[in-house]
Amino acid sequence: MDRYIPKDFLHPLPVGLAVATAVGLTAYAGVRRATKRRLAVAQQANTKFAPSSHTSSYVPVAIFVGGTAGIGRGMAEAFAKYTKGNAHIIIIGRNEQAARAIISSFPKPTAKGAKHEFVYCDARLMKNIEQTTKELLAKVQRINFLVLSTMDASSFSKVDTEEGIEVKMALIYYSRFKFTTDLAPALQMARKNGEDAKVYYVAAPGWGKYINWEDLGLRKTYTFSTLRAQIPLYQDIILQELAVRHRSLTFIHAGPGVVKTGLVSKASLHTRVFHQLLYFFYPWTKSYSESGEFMLRALWATADRPGVWSVDEYGNELPKGTIHVATEDERRKLWEHTVEVTTVKSI
Repeated sequence: MDRYIPKDFLHPLPVGLAVATAVGLTAYAGVRRATKRRLAVAQQANTKFAPSSHTSSYVPVAIFVGGTAGIGRGMAEAFAKYTKGNAHIIIIGRNEQAARAIISSFPKPTAKGAKHEFVYCDARLMKNIEQTTKELLAKVQRINFLVLSTMDASSFSKVDTEEGIEVKMALIYYSRFKFTTDLAPALQMARKNGEDAKVYYVAAPGWGKYINWEDLGLRKTYTFSTLRAQIPLYQDIILQELAVRHRSLTFIHAGPGVVKTGLVSKASLHTRVFHQLLYFFYPWTKSYSESGEFMLRALWATADRPGVWSVDEYGNELPKGTIHVATEDERRKLWEHTVEVTTVKSI
């Protein structure tokens, strides 16, 4: 016998969906309008504070480690745009084809000493970084901007490198420290010359929950959730120690928020699905080029003096109290651990 279904029974569902969809689209449109307004502010600041707009006599040297994709690419492209190509830009990464394509899009340099180049380095291994930094120091006497955005989003699982370092920690934390300390002499030389000397970490300031001091490096207690909970605090603390040891330099820890980077295109299915859901349900998602503009604003305009700066996804300084201020003992312990891990052992 056929079951009778009232005509109005199904009406509330489509009406409810329509209302929810309309509300969602309205909210999304509002978010995008707000982002565009913020983007215009960032672009104005970048135009004003870009080295090309100064009456300086030097061509800036900028190194982008991880600049072949994602936020690093966005920052490199924006840097080239605002300097009108008149900078010595070095992109460091593994994808030479991508780097060449990015560099070919840069404005052609007209200033003496300005050029754009790619340097190959697999930053998962400390020995590779050491070889690369030695070559860089032989090539450039000074560095004005060192931007580090290396990361690994291919898997949530624990994967160790041949040096015994978990690969995500190697890229997100240890490689950045290694590049920073190895290239510090060239940064200090720039500052000695009265030029900009800034180090920029693209990560997650203030997002760290705790550090397991009994297992630094997470060799015994690794899970993806423990990594996410601890690594941002590693970076907050180590940058504070770096600022103490290099008082003339500027250190920036920037949190770009959720950005469509394409870095998970070769990741596992589980990882790709997770990121697609994140993009879908998070309306504040930005493109990598938009993020590059915001991040560049922090590099040029927000962080205007030496010390440690923590900035949000729009390049604004985070409120006081957001970042854990480490004790001297915490800084010392993390420093000693990080130096030990990143020191290349002689065979």
